[in-house]
Formats: sequence, structure tokens, C-alpha cells
Amino acid sequence: MRPAYDAVVVGAGPYGLSAAAHLLGRGLKVAVFGRTLEMWREHMPNGMLLRSHWWATNLSDPRHDYAFERFFKDSKHEKGYPLPIEAFIDYGLWFQQRAVPHVEETYVASIEREDGQFLLTLVDGREVQSQAVVMAIGLAYYANRPAEFGRLPAGLVSHSSDHRDFSRFKGQDVIVIGGGQSAISTTAYLVAGP
Repeated sequence: MRPAYDAVVVGAGPYGLSAAAHLLGRGLKVAVFGRTLEMWREHMPNGMLLRSHWWATNLSDPRHDYAFERFFKDSKHEKGYPLPIEAFIDYGLWFQQRAVPHVEETYVASIEREDGQFLLTLVDGREVQSQAVVMAIGLAYYANRPAEFGRLPAGLVSHSSDHRDFSRFKGQDVIVIGGGQSAISTTAYLVAGP
């Protein structure tokens, strides 16, 4: 028999963890699938500084027990601006351990409707069912990778989110294509060097 849940949250980033904390706070049976803070831990540059202030960067739980203010009391990090990404990642993991302690670090392969429920198949083949599904898959799926560059060798083309460390580009000529925040930040990291 398949495990059954009131709600399944797909994604374990800041929004997924916050949604799960509120669902759990209502006493619902909840499953969370995803790698905790994967985008932040694996696809954001080392040493990155967040543009938001720490007091405006809280994850959300129903009783406000796990705000950044409390994290600072429990951790080695100090309040300050700008906020280093390492502090945000540590805060997110701290929040997850307390507010959403059971995250299954696997992915959902498919979601279908079956008899008024959602049937979710995980990448490992397991199936679960749920009355509701919250999609909190983050920004990774929205990386703009123009088709024109798909014909080039993978070693010559990458997206800014493919890199946590830009030191591999030291001494190389690099062209950054784009004009948004990612392009500007990537250029700054490349110019600053390791």
C-alpha cells in the first residue's frame, strides 16, 4: 500500500520549507521531497552576499519560532549587512532541522491524478499519494540557456548557476552574455578572481 499524505511539498528550498512548516503547524501529514537548499548550496557562488537584510530574509513558520534573530543567538554568525550566503545556508539548514525535520532527499519523477488524489512517483520508483501538492521547485528550471549555444561543446558554454567557484576561469578569456543580475554578479566574480 502506498503511503498517503494530506499534502506533499515538492522542493526543499526556502519556499518549500516555509510551506511545509505551515502545513505541519496545522497538524497535517506532510511529506517533503527535494534536496535541502540545493540551489543555494550547489549553484550560488561561494562568498556571495545577499542583497536583502537579514531581518527581511526569514523563512516562515506558523509561530515565528525559527526566525533569523533566534538563529543568530544559536550560531557563530553575527548580524550584519550584507548577509553572506554561508550564513543564509546555515540558517536554512538550522530552520529545516527544527521546523521540517523529515525531508526526503530525493526527487519526484512524475505527478498524476488518480481517483481524486495525486499519485507521485519518485525517481527511485516509490509511489506516494496525497490530497494536495505544493510545487516549490525553485529557480533552477528557469535558467535561460539559449538554444544557439546548445550546439557548442559543453566545456565552452555554461550558465552562471553551474558554478560555485569561478577560479577555474583564472587566466582565461571569458565572455559573459546577459545583462541581468546573474551576468553582473558573474562578471564581478570573474574580475575579482579567487
